[in-house]
Amino acid sequence: MVIFLVHMQRRKFLIGVAAAVVTARCGGSSPTGPTPPVTTPPYQPSGPIPPDSPPTPVLGLTQILAFGDSMTEGTTSTPLPFAPLTAGKPESYPYKLQQLTTARYTSQTIVVLNAGQAGEAATDGPTRQRFNDRLSEAGPQLLLLLEGANDMSKLAGQGNTAIDDGISLAVNAMEDMVRDARGRRIEVMLATLPPQRTGGAPARGEAAPFLGRYNDALKVMAGKKDARIVDLYALIPLSLVGEDGLHLTEAGYQRMAEVFLDAIAASFDVP
Repeated sequence: MVIFLVHMQRRKFLIGVAAAVVTARCGGSSPTGPTPPVTTPPYQPSGPIPPDSPPTPVLGLTQILAFGDSMTEGTTSTPLPFAPLTAGKPESYPYKLQQLTTARYTSQTIVVLNAGQAGEAATDGPTRQRFNDRLSEAGPQLLLLLEGANDMSKLAGQGNTAIDDGISLAVNAMEDMVRDARGRRIEVMLATLPPQRTGGAPARGEAAPFLGRYNDALKVMAGKKDARIVDLYALIPLSLVGEDGLHLTEAGYQRMAEVFLDAIAASFDVP
């Protein structure tokens, strides 16, 4: 009898343990519903996506020669003969253009050389030889040609016939230089003369009344000789002309460099 009781107690104990296990596996005595599906919310960026940086501009040429008189040189003093070509003095437009091209074309080395000579006229005997010597020395892909101010100054005070003849001679001399450069397969940008003011101190802008006639003749010639016109006369205000009525202030040369840069970029930037 005692043995039976022990057996029954063990049986009850085992049945209780089994029931507890079943209950635990079923998550308790209360039934539960199905687990809802998990939905991942769409990705929300933390802020606006920054735009791609614009590509670095690339110029289709790297060697530029600026040729002209004191407005190219940036000063009225005559340079030493046979001085090596550099960008010139800091106040000159070629020097400032060198800085602008360096800042814009960061993946290239753009060279701007200054071959300006104060007091030079396009019609002077040695000018064309000096021009060709400088082309040979620099080996440019692009020529910036600004000349004729001294030719026009010599005509101040003369009659209309003499002025017209003098303009024709100066334009012919400019045409010779354009032809020489194009014959070497050099691209040419031909600049009109900036505005002048009469009554300066000293008076050097006395060609102002007929300056437009010279500039108009340059434009006609450029169209015939495959040269690009850079219209400095239209794009440089008279307020940037200095007290002598002819030469620009340093701010004027800065503006001149900017005008040339815009023209160069428009014509030669690689798409």
